[in-house]
Amino acid sequence: MSKIITVNRKGMITIPVNIRKKYNIKENSKLVILDIDGKLEIIPIYEDFSKLQQNLSSREKIKESIKQSIDIELKIEGAD
Repeated sequence: MSKIITVNRKGMITIPVNIRKKYNIKENSKLVILDIDGKLEIIPIYEDFSKLQQNLSSREKIKESIKQSIDIELKIEGAD
């Protein structure tokens, strides 16, 4: 799943409602932002750390996610 969002002048973004519901992200939820090889990954932090471990991607999953993001970006750029 991917969604293009816009950063406002204060550097804030809005997480789309369907993603917030899927990951149970509510007001005051904690998120981790990872910078991996120039790509950002946002991971919700749950009080139950077993859930956190389940949601942390393995290095191969991260690489695949990055590849998919690049493919989407190239398709979008090609459409212009």
